[in-house]
Amino acid sequence: MSALKFVTFNIRNTWKYDGINNFLHRVGSILYKLDVEAPDVVCFQEVFPETAEFLSRHLPEYEVLYRGRDKNLGSEGLAIAVRRSTIELMSTDCFWLSPTPYVPGSRFEEQSDCPRICQTAMLRRKADKQVFWVYNNHLDHISDQARILGIHKVLERVSEDQQKFAFPVFICGDFNSRSDSETIRYCENYADFPIVELNKGCGLTCHNYGTYKMGDPYDHIDYIYVNKETAANPYTVTVWTDCKDGIWLSDHYPICVEVELGK
Repeated sequence: MSALKFVTFNIRNTWKYDGINNFLHRVGSILYKLDVEAPDVVCFQEVFPETAEFLSRHLPEYEVLYRGRDKNLGSEGLAIAVRRSTIELMSTDCFWLSPTPYVPGSRFEEQSDCPRICQTAMLRRKADKQVFWVYNNHLDHISDQARILGIHKVLERVSEDQQKFAFPVFICGDFNSRSDSETIRYCENYADFPIVELNKGCGLTCHNYGTYKMGDPYDHIDYIYVNKETAANPYTVTVWTDCKDGIWLSDHYPICVEVELGK
């Protein structure tokens, strides 16, 4: 059985101030990269409704599941793209990283003004019927305390889901946290359901359209975690650093892992 190809991708919102790297200029490269790489699952961050609509229209081989983070379930949010030929959707959910996770638009007091969500999906690979969980995240960009509270809420949910359906787990996204941060130490030491980072040591991921160079003293802030059993299987990690004529895929490098799921 071939490995599952899984990507986390902060696609960068549609800010008009990005000049040559405005989303409208990057979309061709994004669609080409996804066509060539053909990942089974892509977890996007910084997705606006119009971005999700564009991806749905131009990636017919994928089912694109968008979830907005504001109180009306719109605005910036997250999306999971599932390759129709290889993966089927079993269930999906979304909750807010807050004391009241099912109150739309809610947040922690320690947080920025931006609500934050976790998008979940239970997926099944068609070839071998292997079921797995996905938890897509974009943690707060201001407060490390809010990030810790947020990822705690996510890991609590993971543990609860495992009590009902103990399938392999992918926890990913833009954590806005360096590898030596309290947020990542919390992830590394979460005892109720131990998880392992697959892209440890991958180099920086938020490069600000090439302003920061691979090898500069910057660390990555994008992560793919899995359960320890999955981490024990063979896997490879690739950072997508594509740039053509000064146009990047995003201001973050997407991270791609290919990993054997196993039973």
